[in-house]
Amino acid sequence: MVGADKLGRMRLQYGPLREIIETAILGLIVFLLAREAVQNFQVEGRSMQPTLASSELVLVNKIGYWEVDLGPFDALVPGRSNGDFLLSGPHRGSVIIFRPPYQSAHDFVKRVIGLPGDTVEVIRGRVFVNGVELDEHDYIFEPPSYQWGPAVIPPEHYFVLGDNRNSSQDSHAFGPIHEDQIVGEVMFRWFPFDRISSDISKEATDYEGNVLP
Repeated sequence: MVGADKLGRMRLQYGPLREIIETAILGLIVFLLAREAVQNFQVEGRSMQPTLASSELVLVNKIGYWEVDLGPFDALVPGRSNGDFLLSGPHRGSVIIFRPPYQSAHDFVKRVIGLPGDTVEVIRGRVFVNGVELDEHDYIFEPPSYQWGPAVIPPEHYFVLGDNRNSSQDSHAFGPIHEDQIVGEVMFRWFPFDRISSDISKEATDYEGNVLP
């Protein structure tokens, strides 16, 4: 039998070690949760110039693109159903990170142009959504030299383009992407320091009100 004095000494001896272990475990849990919510990405290539340049670092909001899974309680939560995004999901002008539809070691970064149900057409260097031309001169590198559509974006799909229209593998090449491919939305460019900005997606949202019929 362990005496009271010896038991007290054991608690005193292992108490600090236990606290260190518990703190380390808690820190690991917080780190993993934070990584699932927000992630750092490095831009590669020229497809999003002039908005994003190669080697720039951005923070991506992933939590808003988690899928809702309420199980049997689906009908009890108004405005959200199983399979919906946790928050509002992408809007026109959102700059998102997504997995390409073909095998690739890298995720892609592009701008959302068309939402599910939109009719998108690219013709004569201009982009039309639901028959209305987008005013894109503030953020694209140059007008597109290709034609696409018109086509209706299927449910749960999004039409995305690079801001460097003629140097981008995007929906004009492989079609709309499925919402399951979306990783998150770029919310902040933090490097280089002289280009720090939180207006990555907002740069294109001014036209959204002009697009909707």
